[in-house]
Amino acid sequence: MCGLAGYLNLNEKQIKIDEQILDGMQRAIAHRGPDGGRIWASDKHQLGLAYRRLSIIDLSDAGMQPMFDKQRSVVVCFNGEIYNYKELRSTLENIGYQFFSTSDTETILYGYKEWGIDVIHRLVGMFAFSIYDFEKRELYLIRDRIGVKPLYFTLQNNILGFASEIKALWHLPWTHKEISPVAAYHYLTFMVTPAPYTIFKEIYKLPAGFYLKIDRKKKLSFCEWYNPIKKISATEKKEFESEQFCLENIKNLLIESTKKRMVSDVPVGAFLSGGIDSSLNVALMSQLTSKLKTFTVAFSDGPESNELKWARMIAQKFGTQHHEITISETEAFSFYEKMVYHLDEPLADCVCIPFYYVAKLARDNGIKVAQVGEGSDELFFGYELYANYKKMYDNFWAPTQKFMPSFMRSGIKNIFSPFLNNNPTKLDLIQNWAEQKPLFWGGAIAFNEQHKKIILSDVHTSIEFDPIVQQIYPGMRQELNSLSIVDYHMSKLKELDPEADFCKQMLYLELKQRLPELLLMRADKMSMAQGLEAREPFLDHKLVEFMMHVHGDLKFKNGIKKYLLKKICRGILPDSVIDRKKVGFSAPTFRWLNGEKLFPAYFQALSRSQNTFLSGNFSDLEKFYKNNIYNFAVQKWVLQNLWAIK
Repeated sequence: MCGLAGYLNLNEKQIKIDEQILDGMQRAIAHRGPDGGRIWASDKHQLGLAYRRLSIIDLSDAGMQPMFDKQRSVVVCFNGEIYNYKELRSTLENIGYQFFSTSDTETILYGYKEWGIDVIHRLVGMFAFSIYDFEKRELYLIRDRIGVKPLYFTLQNNILGFASEIKALWHLPWTHKEISPVAAYHYLTFMVTPAPYTIFKEIYKLPAGFYLKIDRKKKLSFCEWYNPIKKISATEKKEFESEQFCLENIKNLLIESTKKRMVSDVPVGAFLSGGIDSSLNVALMSQLTSKLKTFTVAFSDGPESNELKWARMIAQKFGTQHHEITISETEAFSFYEKMVYHLDEPLADCVCIPFYYVAKLARDNGIKVAQVGEGSDELFFGYELYANYKKMYDNFWAPTQKFMPSFMRSGIKNIFSPFLNNNPTKLDLIQNWAEQKPLFWGGAIAFNEQHKKIILSDVHTSIEFDPIVQQIYPGMRQELNSLSIVDYHMSKLKELDPEADFCKQMLYLELKQRLPELLLMRADKMSMAQGLEAREPFLDHKLVEFMMHVHGDLKFKNGIKKYLLKKICRGILPDSVIDRKKVGFSAPTFRWLNGEKLFPAYFQALSRSQNTFLSGNFSDLEKFYKNNIYNFAVQKWVLQNLWAIK
């Protein structure tokens, strides 16, 4: 796990590759790799690379990057972990390659030399890396299948800049910082900007499962090299109807995934909340090590601290070396500006705060690697929100869409709309129903169209066409309408699997948007802010692909969320843990934003600042809140994080 950055000149006129610029880039992401840094520059190839190292596999200097093969025909800068690197190494050694280190990075070098870019299909793990072929004069930027690791790029002045974090790109003197209206619009919907957008114009994030290529003619192209939808035969589909078949395979895949993520030359710990996801992680990990350290965070001045007892129960049951930290609202507030700095662009998930503190606790206790529970709720249907969507779809949405004429739906909308002015969420819902738009837009939706009309009253409706976005997602509508994001991914799913049920549609959309750009980025940015690597056993690509084939009625059976996972946990975890009410890993934003303490005063000051194109609309929105019977803590948090951009 590390940080990478660099730039490649695509102009005909050559430039001096500036080592001071590269040094600034690597210093900007030094927190990602506190164990060392290095830069490399080549005027001949018009390429500069910068690297920060967090030593996890092969702690010696031989594992340092940028890493070259012995013939210096290929160079790689790599962020992540390759869990099957020993198997790949054995294969490559049998072919005749001789290794000079024991690092997983070196397998990428020789794997590329043997199989070309197709090596990425052999890599099992989480990764974002650049690889340059000196002979072919080709550069690749690659992001892993699920999007666990981030990779940003820009193409200003016809110079390709890239980095693990946006802040490194600001060290390129030709880059400029300007908020993108269309990205901000989508951020207000999804609580994070959807790939390939970032909140800044001409700064992009490579989507999960994509790579970028620059060929010897300096032509830019993109390729979706991985998609979780895999075709299976009719016989295989029949097997997925069996509950026992699913249970056996899921359990084996989870055991194997956990085992893979124990690969390390340093101890591996675990975040433990006391819920079934983290508890199952700990249970499976404890079968592989007798010296497991676990870490829990809670807030000291609220009911959230009551959750500590469940984590303690699991720690005692599996004999872990358990550590806890409780933080106050004042401590959370003191971290806020630092959080904004590490996120680079607004990511409105309050879990960033406790995630940072539990990562700090682990790092302070000698842990560089920790397994976390991200992805379980999405794969196994764990949210109450999901259950509500499925019930609505099965009982109302699907049958009325199918059998009720459009004019009748439109008439019903016109009758009920005037009564829903104080409930814009339901107003949007009935409009989407009437116009036959998708029911599910994502598991984290903040502002709907009515809200955004208030917030974005000063934003012009016309937007500039972005050719980079068009290259990455051909045909996606570029407009101030977040339905364009949903429609693009749903149309892609329809091409790959025309018979996908509603639950598969939900999971696919989450894998394309909320998981990689919200949940996994909060895990990456907050853990790496402490120089700690987070690993997600629930997001092994083989498990993800398997769960895509499991029917929704089996995931949510007899009204039980996480039905299959709970069945697997019986006999492994205490029934009291399995059956207790779900309490999400969260932060008390409701108290923060509706109280009279530090946060509201600070946020009021932010709202009066002139940092963003949204300033000046807060008073209108505040009136809207006061006139509405619903609590808008989430929406307020979304706005605060946008206002906080420097």
